[in-house]
Amino acid sequence: MAAPGRRPLTALERFLQAGIGLTVATLAWPAEDGERRHLAALGQPRLLLVDPGVAPPAPLDANEDWVRSTNDPEEVQARAEALLARSGATPRWTPVLDEDGLLRTPSGWAAITDAQLPVVQLLLANLGRVVTTDAISAVYGGQGASGRPASMRTMLARLNARIRPLGLELVTIRRRGVLLQVAAASPVQPA
Repeated sequence: MAAPGRRPLTALERFLQAGIGLTVATLAWPAEDGERRHLAALGQPRLLLVDPGVAPPAPLDANEDWVRSTNDPEEVQARAEALLARSGATPRWTPVLDEDGLLRTPSGWAAITDAQLPVVQLLLANLGRVVTTDAISAVYGGQGASGRPASMRTMLARLNARIRPLGLELVTIRRRGVLLQVAAASPVQPA
């Protein structure tokens, strides 16, 4: 589901976010030329999705490539991976929670329950940072604050078990909160 005021993701954009999981910016050409130039200045690899019937632009640097927006998702993925190899960038990823409630990483996916969904959204928004127990309790429906802290602890333990195979883990920071991070033993390192 799209955030208020934003258009829903296309199937290709969902594939790029969930399937590739790499730090290649995918931009619509010519609509996102301003963002393209901004990312070029930062040295970020960019894959332009060129609209049908529109001439592709001359690349700004070696960190840019293009493909028709109507191309097969596997072709787009191959082009993005080639771009990373050519640019010397290290494949990196961040977990993605899609509109169907699936948490995706390069290691796979896990279905997130309705009760866990707002907690996962909060933790992903603060990836690598401590989220206070009060903040988690507030999005969990106040169950932890309403005399049932064991319920919240159980939910977090089950969530941790669900995301560990994806290379993620929840770390409890005593008297502060919870941290979502890439597990130390994860075979794929994040962005």
